[in-house]
Amino acid sequence: MKKVVFALFFVLLLSGCQEEKKVSPYDVLDEYIVTWKEADYQKMYDTYLTASTKETFTYDVFLERYEKLYGDLEIDNLTIEVLDKDQTWEEENSVTIPGKLSFDTFAGKIEYEKDFVMEKVIKEEEEDTWTIQWDLSFILPDLELTDKVRIDSTTAERGEILDSEGNPMALNGEVFQVGVVPGQFEEEKSLSLLAGIINMDEAYIKSLYTLSWAQPDYDMPVKKFLLEDEEVVRKADEIEGVTVTRVNERIYPYGKAAAHLIGYIGEVTAEDLETLEGYAPGDKVGKRGLEQLLEDRLRAQNGQKIYLEKEDGSTLDIVETASQNGETIQLTINGNMQQTLFETLKEERGTATVLDPTTGKVRSLVSLPTFNPNDYVWGLTTEQRQSLENNPEQPTINRFSYTYSPGSTMKLLTSVIGLANGTLDPTLAYEINSKEWKKDESWGDYKVVRYHENDKNVDLESALKFSDNIYFARVGLEMGPEKFMEGLENLGVGEALPFTYPTVKSQISNYGALDREILLADTAYGQGEFLLNIVHLASIYGGVINNGNMMQPLLLEEEPVKVWKENIVSQEQAKLLQTSLRKIVSEGSSQKANISGREMAGKTGTAEIKMEQGTTGTENGWFVSYDQQDPTMLTAMMIEGVEAKEPRGSTYTVEMTKRFYEALRVSQ
Repeated sequence: MKKVVFALFFVLLLSGCQEEKKVSPYDVLDEYIVTWKEADYQKMYDTYLTASTKETFTYDVFLERYEKLYGDLEIDNLTIEVLDKDQTWEEENSVTIPGKLSFDTFAGKIEYEKDFVMEKVIKEEEEDTWTIQWDLSFILPDLELTDKVRIDSTTAERGEILDSEGNPMALNGEVFQVGVVPGQFEEEKSLSLLAGIINMDEAYIKSLYTLSWAQPDYDMPVKKFLLEDEEVVRKADEIEGVTVTRVNERIYPYGKAAAHLIGYIGEVTAEDLETLEGYAPGDKVGKRGLEQLLEDRLRAQNGQKIYLEKEDGSTLDIVETASQNGETIQLTINGNMQQTLFETLKEERGTATVLDPTTGKVRSLVSLPTFNPNDYVWGLTTEQRQSLENNPEQPTINRFSYTYSPGSTMKLLTSVIGLANGTLDPTLAYEINSKEWKKDESWGDYKVVRYHENDKNVDLESALKFSDNIYFARVGLEMGPEKFMEGLENLGVGEALPFTYPTVKSQISNYGALDREILLADTAYGQGEFLLNIVHLASIYGGVINNGNMMQPLLLEEEPVKVWKENIVSQEQAKLLQTSLRKIVSEGSSQKANISGREMAGKTGTAEIKMEQGTTGTENGWFVSYDQQDPTMLTAMMIEGVEAKEPRGSTYTVEMTKRFYEALRVSQ
């Protein structure tokens, strides 16, 4: 009997404990916060808001304010924090719980403290619970029903790109914009006339002023022009229904002359938005060249502000991110030299660079043929874009970033390597009595051919003066593959060129070795599988001119001048090679490079692009040169297809280099 009484007492005791347990306002608030983060607005409204709140705000107003403001302001990363959970609440009918809200918007992060006023709801047959007094300041601080949420934007400017003298190579400026007002434009009478004046296809012009969002009184943009094109614009403006306005746009003053180097900007694509952070449809982004490579620095950050406009007209700022202009970046490029180099070569295919061997600063860098970057910014038709991309001359290919066979300009590299490792005695002469040579019968029918027979006893100076293939083939064989490859690696071959503008890595051979005698011999005089970038080649020549120290090539004025490869040859050996480079022009195979008033020095090269010996292929003509009176300017030039030029071969490149120096003198 005692056991039954004890059990009954335990049940009654447990029942009494359960009756005394009360719902905590903190638990209700936690549930509300979870529902809030899940954006379950119906449950938030129906379950947790006080009756007085619902009298003030209908569900439609509650829902519309949350969804619209959260969407328009791009609210994300919502955090709701309860700051004090230690208050006594058991005997209270109302509890104020301090809290803190924070979230991100497109204009920046918003953080503010907000009290949660909890009211007890007493129920007769159910447990008491708690509800929340809600108002619009739960969405934005200080927001009231009569307030208007406003957004303001401050436009920032993209950073400009300047040449070494401070002249703009990419800038933000005014251009003319020709437009059409559809309701005022007489198509049958004026379309062909306008097309002829602004040099655009009639169908394309029509497609622009008949876009889906066009209206009869809208000014529909058609084409932009530089301010210097005022005469063309004036003629277009005389047509009824055609408008001319001035708008801000990205401008490339050097146009075709620096297209591959500077690049251009364009609207972000759907693919861009998948990979780039902080961009929105309609934003501009670098698409090629330095505009793309330096995007993070050039990019402008527009200012954004969210504020409240009160009923009395006063305003209250909620959050603001200040606008930030992009950086202005100064290049080592000399704009005048760049333009002169381009004008000299504008009808050619190839690439050229000018650098200062004493500092490594690149003064000019061109790739030809080319395009006008302004056309890409101001609008190309689909047909125009396809015409550029399908052009067999490949104007959109950036040649100065690629590698090429250096032809006989390689002979200076072989000389540098042999002198540095001690395998080449510059005074030792090879007896060479014929135009053709092979090591032994193991070479089969393959022979090395020399194109000048000026000397029978050929030393280094003579071999460089007359570009003797047999001499350098024998130097390479006697050096051996291991020492030759080690020497190339000491010149930076096989490693990434430490240059702001990315280039393809140079290569020793197609498979990275020189383990065949014929390949080694051919490489030593410049006809193997060895490939080199033009800036890298110019830098190696620059190391000889700079008395043995090869400088890191620089493209930005802010970059520190520093040695890339130290002591590629001794000062004495550098002087020896400088003398030979001068004699190549004064006495040897490149005498056409002589210019009155200058002491020109340099080395030519003709790279034959063919499948096998005995066949006919195309030729790239090289000339690397400098004036020994001014060792701060070295020019490396490569022209494609010189087999069809007059004069033929590298002599044509010599002629073009000479024209460049002469034109540069006039322009200065």
